[in-house]
Amino acid sequence: MKVLTRGCQRGLARHSATRRDGGFTLPELLVAMAVMGMLAWTVSLIYFSVLGVYNKNMWRLRPYDEATKAVERIAQEIRAAMVIDTYGSQALIVIMPQQDASRDNVLVDTGSGLALAQGDWVAFYLSDATGGLDRQGHCLWKAVKAKGMMTWVPRVKIAEDVHPELNPVDPTTGQPRPMFKYWPDVVRLYGVEMWITSVSEVKGELKPQTAHTECYLRNL
Repeated sequence: MKVLTRGCQRGLARHSATRRDGGFTLPELLVAMAVMGMLAWTVSLIYFSVLGVYNKNMWRLRPYDEATKAVERIAQEIRAAMVIDTYGSQALIVIMPQQDASRDNVLVDTGSGLALAQGDWVAFYLSDATGGLDRQGHCLWKAVKAKGMMTWVPRVKIAEDVHPELNPVDPTTGQPRPMFKYWPDVVRLYGVEMWITSVSEVKGELKPQTAHTECYLRNL
């Protein structure tokens, strides 16, 4: 009887070992499922967070973000200017230094020293789709008046759907900030501050985007 019992015990031990080697117990399966569930929840949380950020900011990329594109382009040309000729809340005219065939700035003798020679006039202004200087609209244009000429050509459209009335409010005036603000003082190094707001349709919804920068004349 003892021999039989020992044999049965050895057989049961081998059977149990075989079962353990060939599969998982219920507690092990429950732990594995819990770990997999936590991993799946973490991955889905990261995925939907990234997707939400993407959907929120995708329209800010070109070609949606007309405001940033306009600010970058105008700032680049203002930095190369030598004089702010005229400015207003929705228009700005700068004078560029004259350049030679090698695109180097031309210097003239003023009697008291060398100075930059004035070149073309460049205007940035709001107009309609035609780009007329005497028209009102929501298109931002660039026009050039060559030195010694009376007409502004060519007209290049910089951005569409520009709305200065949607600019952030200036707390000192209670009014929307102007598109262009010139600071003709030493403290700001003759800088121009720009606030440009464009409106783009993204997935059937109109979204405003404001770009702001300050740029300074380098060729004073």
